[in-house]
Amino acid sequence: MSVHSRRARNRELLILTEDLFGRSVDATLFLLSYITALSVIPSTKTRAAFQAHLASETFLKSVNYEVIKNALTTAWKRRFIVKRRHALPTITQQGRRRLQEIMPVYDPVRTWDGRLHAVTYDIPEKKHKARDLLRTYLRRLGCAKLQESVWLTPYNPIDVLRDFILEKDIEGTVIVSDLGKDASVGDETMEGLIVRLYNLEELHDRYKTWLDIFGDPRTLIQYEGLVRYLSILNDDPQLPFALLPKWWNGDRAYKTIKPLLSKLSIDSRPRSY
Repeated sequence: MSVHSRRARNRELLILTEDLFGRSVDATLFLLSYITALSVIPSTKTRAAFQAHLASETFLKSVNYEVIKNALTTAWKRRFIVKRRHALPTITQQGRRRLQEIMPVYDPVRTWDGRLHAVTYDIPEKKHKARDLLRTYLRRLGCAKLQESVWLTPYNPIDVLRDFILEKDIEGTVIVSDLGKDASVGDETMEGLIVRLYNLEELHDRYKTWLDIFGDPRTLIQYEGLVRYLSILNDDPQLPFALLPKWWNGDRAYKTIKPLLSKLSIDSRPRSY
């Protein structure tokens, strides 16, 4: 790979990292966690660990030194790390809890009652700010937009929406309906509807591309592969397993990267919904 291509990939990787974590202190904490995890790689993969460590250091050099320095200082002040002389800082339990809070995490449970739910609203123009906030909130809850003012979700959002509705003073303008277990829209089946609304084909292709590049079980997933996986997972609605098509690649990708996530002490947790 040419120097120009490597720099371009590092710039892209930096953008993905910033999109994932937002704050430099969190991104730096995550990179430190990854580099630390390499030290516990079995001896049979020493060469792979060295190459992965080298790749992460190369990426680190592409980040502004002052940014990293300030991020480490902030992490130390917040007790996310403990500084060590002539060695990498050590991440504290508080730092690991911070990573658990900010990282996209695979949900292995996904309890589902087999029903789809529709959220419809008719919020007056004078409360357009509340309407815009509601749309953002529905996306965060994993709802998919069917049409203007109509959103679908496999998880009943009524309990979490109730507080939002009261807080924004929009009672009587939002309705949550149970569509039952055989929901469909027009000629579309439930599976077809879910695939379309949640862009599952595009996500499937992204997972497939990731597996083609980083899915070899004989190699160690480098920092680039980890960040690219998490960027896909961040966009994955993590729908109930029963709703996912048979060709779905998300679970295969997770099984591939799970050993590395375990070494990061950031593996999986059930959805808090």
